[in-house]
Amino acid sequence: MGRTASDAAQAPIDEHPWHGYALAVLAVAAGLLLRFLLNPLLGQQGPYLILTLSVVLAALYGGFGPAMLATALGTMAGTYLFVGTRPGWESVLAPHNITRTLLFIAIGVSISVIGGRLKASRRALRATISELRRSNRAKDQVLATVAHEIRNPLAALATANEVLQRSTTNPARVAWAAEIVGRQVKQIARMSDELMDTSKVLHGKIDMEMAPLDLREVLGQALDQSDPLIASKQHRLTPDIPGTPAPVRGDAGRLVQVFANLLNNAAKYTPPGGSIALTLSGADAAWQVTITDNGQGFDQGGGDELFEPFVQAPGVAATETSGLGLGLAIVKRIVELHGGSVVAQSAGAGSGATFTVVLPALTAQTTQ
Repeated sequence: MGRTASDAAQAPIDEHPWHGYALAVLAVAAGLLLRFLLNPLLGQQGPYLILTLSVVLAALYGGFGPAMLATALGTMAGTYLFVGTRPGWESVLAPHNITRTLLFIAIGVSISVIGGRLKASRRALRATISELRRSNRAKDQVLATVAHEIRNPLAALATANEVLQRSTTNPARVAWAAEIVGRQVKQIARMSDELMDTSKVLHGKIDMEMAPLDLREVLGQALDQSDPLIASKQHRLTPDIPGTPAPVRGDAGRLVQVFANLLNNAAKYTPPGGSIALTLSGADAAWQVTITDNGQGFDQGGGDELFEPFVQAPGVAATETSGLGLGLAIVKRIVELHGGSVVAQSAGAGSGATFTVVLPALTAQTTQ
């Protein structure tokens, strides 16, 4: 969606703040020129009236700083050109002229404050509109993704239904169709569970049973859960887990979900016979878990996007294990709820990927 005219006018000033100050100088120069042209009619009357418009323009498009600059320039130039008389500056110090000058300064400061708040409000409004547009696109993507992913199991169920209707007297065909029905129903149920889990995790509506635990045990359970998929694709798994405890505070079940998801992700996007390495390392402050594969990877700089809901690695065809693209979004939120961080890195397509999870270490101070 395109930007509005006001957005287009304001964006360059936000991107280059000096534009606002340049505009303030130009506005004051234009105001002085107009005031000079009207000087035969106005004389010493209203020396700052037109310059007030310059301050307004600077505040409207530049905010607080440019408006204050316009106020300062307008005060100095207006006083010198239209208040002071030659020879000498005695008239500047006249009470009525001092009052004019102070009144202009007060008005300029007030306009500057209002302009600064207006600029901040516009910036916040643009951010909100951008977020709403992003959410709207995400909603459309959700509908498209769910519709696409559910199409395959529904097609398989329709085929199985036809087989059951035509082959009621053939036990082998009935068993084959029943097996398809069972597998596809499990897939639809998994999608439903992912959607429900994502809604809870992303909105912080999950119960976390935080307790001291050994990260090595969590990784062991995650390896057990991902072993069937890794074995089915004949990957070489190389775990590097130290013999000393790795204490953290967290929800064991949720952390197992995190690392099992990352391991399954590595297995899915690595060609059969690939390599996957899991490394646990750390110091006193934090523990770091790194999962590296030699699979398809992704474009450099695209790691952050992978953690957005309903985003899948490019070029991945829909399969029974492809999912809805929710796993990494759930991983990121769970890790953040544990006070940690997760990043994804790749040298490019076909160069494999590395996912790194950092969790705060459980120390004597944190247990108190």
